[in-house]
Amino acid sequence: MKIVLISHSNMAVGMKDTLNMIVGDDKNVLAFAAYINGSTAEIQKVKDLVENNQSEQFIVLTDLLGGSVNNEMMQLLENNKNIRLVTGMNLPLAMQLQLKAATTEKINDEDLNQIINESKQALANVKNLLVEKRMNEDDQIL
Repeated sequence: MKIVLISHSNMAVGMKDTLNMIVGDDKNVLAFAAYINGSTAEIQKVKDLVENNQSEQFIVLTDLLGGSVNNEMMQLLENNKNIRLVTGMNLPLAMQLQLKAATTEKINDEDLNQIINESKQALANVKNLLVEKRMNEDDQIL
């Protein structure tokens, strides 16, 4: 299984660098920076990778729903059963996928949906969390 991070500019490459630091380098996590200087070469590399390796599962993470990178990757869904596409990538999502991929050969839709839902929990307005924490602490004093 391969996890492919692909984004406009260098977001995916930076995320891969951070994954290497936190989780460890994994040769099955690939990062592509699309549209640098207008180049579509990285888009084509991912398409070729998926289309030429039909026995390999690919989990492709893109940066933005409706963005050109995601739209290009959506084209792969039509003729390739070996790809799962997730947009709105974030570090918790990528980390969980990398850790799950280390223990299994393929990720099914149920596992993928669970990982997506868990990664959503990492999004928070920290100010609200602090207010909630203070309220809980005040309740404990009474």
